[in-house]
Amino acid sequence: MKLATAFLATAILLISSAAMAGPEATITGISDYDFRGVSQSGDDPALQVDANVSGETGWYVGLWGSNVDFDNCCDEDYELDWYAGFTAGETVEWDFGVVYYSYPGASDDLNYSEVYLGGTYAGADDKWDFGIKQWYSWEWLGYDDYGYYTEANFNYALPWWEIGVTAHYGYTWGDGPDDNSADSGLEEYADYWIGLNRSFGPIDTEIRWVDTDLDDEFEVDSGVGRNDDRFIFSISTTFPWE
Repeated sequence: MKLATAFLATAILLISSAAMAGPEATITGISDYDFRGVSQSGDDPALQVDANVSGETGWYVGLWGSNVDFDNCCDEDYELDWYAGFTAGETVEWDFGVVYYSYPGASDDLNYSEVYLGGTYAGADDKWDFGIKQWYSWEWLGYDDYGYYTEANFNYALPWWEIGVTAHYGYTWGDGPDDNSADSGLEEYADYWIGLNRSFGPIDTEIRWVDTDLDDEFEVDSGVGRNDDRFIFSISTTFPWE
């Protein structure tokens, strides 16, 4: 947590001393807050807000929030994620940063940090892009163990109706899920989704089919921690409108 706090403070100082783009805020309504294939809102809708600023040199810092529901295991009601990072590159855009996940009002044991490094390659016609990202936490989901998350993402703009296609594959692994599977309800597992999106002026919509390969005692088909196949719909807008 100290490393994450130091990184965030450094990023804020760097951005404050450099030329900055205007702040942005995105508001999203979603039918289920899905995180790596697992519902964080008890299989119920969530309202999410992301506010951030960025520097012309590639630095960015922001705060993301959402309501959550873990069946009141720790008096949690909402999640606040503080993040900061840096992007660079043209043919391949590299992205490095840190996220601190916090649950105000709940036990501090829930809070944890992750760092990430990823790269995204965009096609020459800007109709598609492909990216991979590696995440690492030394306190996976608040447990005193390390955990990794490896993901690949693909986006393609269809040539008709202004519809985009998105696909994702991720894998959670490491001592964190191995050693704490009984308490967390998660073992090493894969999650994946495919979706369609379309914008209507400043309004962005998306529908995804989401699933994981968790089964047997780890599969949850409804309610808190749901992780089986389901459709998730979201609608969002980003301010200021262009």
